[in-house]
Amino acid sequence: MKCKVCPSYMEKLYSFYSPFYDHVFGHLLSPGRRQSFKYLKQRPHQKILEVGVGPGSTLEFYPPQTELVGIDISAPMIQKAREKAAKLNSGSKFEFHVMDAANLEFPDNNFDVVMAAYVITTVQDPHRVCREMLRVAKPGGQIIVVNHTRGQNGNYWNRLEDLMAPIFVRIGFTTDLDVIKVMEDSGIKVEKAIRCNLLNTGRIILGTKD
Repeated sequence: MKCKVCPSYMEKLYSFYSPFYDHVFGHLLSPGRRQSFKYLKQRPHQKILEVGVGPGSTLEFYPPQTELVGIDISAPMIQKAREKAAKLNSGSKFEFHVMDAANLEFPDNNFDVVMAAYVITTVQDPHRVCREMLRVAKPGGQIIVVNHTRGQNGNYWNRLEDLMAPIFVRIGFTTDLDVIKVMEDSGIKVEKAIRCNLLNTGRIILGTKD
């Protein structure tokens, strides 16, 4: 299943958002981002990949001595992340690349942790992105996803999510994607999903690579 999103449209849209992304979306989405770090195993010198790092919204949450690689499809977002990282004195190392999440330019089994916040519902081929995240994670590595995910019980709210999807795609994401199922179908072992954000509309999805 592919999302009804166009990569070039999303690249232009999120580049447009880059100067004010945190101001507009931060209050709505930052609680889930912040909460997700409670589930990150605290180990020194972990090599972590953040897919869709954006303007660096999470950089201050990483524990000291983290080796973070952040990627984003938007060059202006990456520039914002670099500027923010330059102002931090956290003891961590930061490296950033403009890169397509569906074609990660890293070797297999390369990262202790792969994190992705609000990414899976913004890409054209979420299964491919999840497979790429799985590929670059080390065996036993954590895969932490923060995202809205469509419910599975077919109730009124789920039908509303389906109806609203074409509208929300225009502002940068889709609402009718079952992210948990996509992750599982892609080979990620999903261990737990925790509700987060306003009205519990988001999920912190904890996965691993066997």
